[in-house]
Amino acid sequence: MTAEEIETLARRMQQDVWNERNLDAIDELLAEDFVQHSTWGPSKVRGREEFKRQVAAFYEAFPDLEGTVDEVIADGDRVANRFTMRGTHEGEFMDIEPTGNAVELTGTIFAHVEDGKIAERWVVDDILGFLQQLGEISDR
Repeated sequence: MTAEEIETLARRMQQDVWNERNLDAIDELLAEDFVQHSTWGPSKVRGREEFKRQVAAFYEAFPDLEGTVDEVIADGDRVANRFTMRGTHEGEFMDIEPTGNAVELTGTIFAHVEDGKIAERWVVDDILGFLQQLGEISDR
């Protein structure tokens, strides 16, 4: 794949899966044995179906969730992107009752692409800032 095609994969993850809430796009974009490493629980997500469940949990907790890819860089079979997600906490999330708070989550994703699909991702989010916005952790 070209660098442009790999960049398109990263942008489609944001647009198709997160912004358009198209869980079926996950089958097109992720390898069958996909693995995601993350600072969220569980720290390792294995397979498309487990990833779909994780995404659906975000949809339920933040029904207006929407995001942007702020920057993307591809090199060889790797792609990195910096993103921003925004939404309103209207459903239970990580055992946190809905707060009605508007939240913003920023982070970086590094991904490995094989055979035209994302095979593995490493996600680093600002979870501390996110939990502060939900009122779970003091910002002092």
